[in-house]
Amino acid sequence: MSDAETLWILAVPTRTSNEREHVMERMTEICDAVPVELESPGQTVIWLEAYFDAETNAELVRRVLQTEFPDMEFSVRICPGKDWTTFWRHHFQPRAIGKRLHIVPEWLRDEVDGEPGREVILVNPGLSFGTGDHFTTRYCLEMLDRLVGEGLQPDAMFDAGCGSAIISIAARKLGWTNILAVDHDPVALNQARENLELNGIREGIDLQVMDLTREWPPAAFPVVFANLYGGLLMDLAPRLLSICSGTLILSGIRAVESEAVSTVFAQLGAVERASDADHEWCGLWLETGASTSPR
Repeated sequence: MSDAETLWILAVPTRTSNEREHVMERMTEICDAVPVELESPGQTVIWLEAYFDAETNAELVRRVLQTEFPDMEFSVRICPGKDWTTFWRHHFQPRAIGKRLHIVPEWLRDEVDGEPGREVILVNPGLSFGTGDHFTTRYCLEMLDRLVGEGLQPDAMFDAGCGSAIISIAARKLGWTNILAVDHDPVALNQARENLELNGIREGIDLQVMDLTREWPPAAFPVVFANLYGGLLMDLAPRLLSICSGTLILSGIRAVESEAVSTVFAQLGAVERASDADHEWCGLWLETGASTSPR
């Protein structure tokens, strides 16, 4: 995102963990992206923010949320591009993930020396927020690193809800190819294309606009990453399992939803191989079909 671009911020203050959990879950569902949490030391109020490239969209979501949570104070404000850039330069710092990845903001590309054995992934987050800082994305990257460490080299991969395409870019840099990365949001895919260019990737990743509630790729994939949210993952469970012939990584799951999500996939025949969580979010590693036998 250039300094000249403007965005609109939908914000709401939350005062209890229960309040924050319910609002965050609903914001995630409506916005199809995890809101950013802003917390100041010594303060009990935590702000939740979601970002839009059009004022109309921000206002429509505000009205929906205000109706559903009448006791809370949702607001929309404008944020000049230069202020947005300042925000990310303050909050987004380089991060080593697993044994093989190093996520670096593009504005620090000349200040960070690559570590031996690690692939540097340059990211300009824009509005899509796939930076590796949040648990949901970080879990996917950690699982990718682990799968590569176990020797997995699939002939294709599906990235469902790719956002900034950071997972696909990392997979490509680690040697995977024939990657289909889809998102329903054209703005996210524009940012994803910029990130592919930043990383010098010209082949091996196919970016497509696709609404998974309406359409799916025609072929199956040996590895599928689905970083969505709990309710949508459960709704899409039969389709995800039909399109995955091997390893299925799920993320974007609220910790309180993890058992329900795991149960839905288990009832459809998936085998849980591993899971991880922080205090709010959870990720699952599932195996399907012939891949359920131990490696």
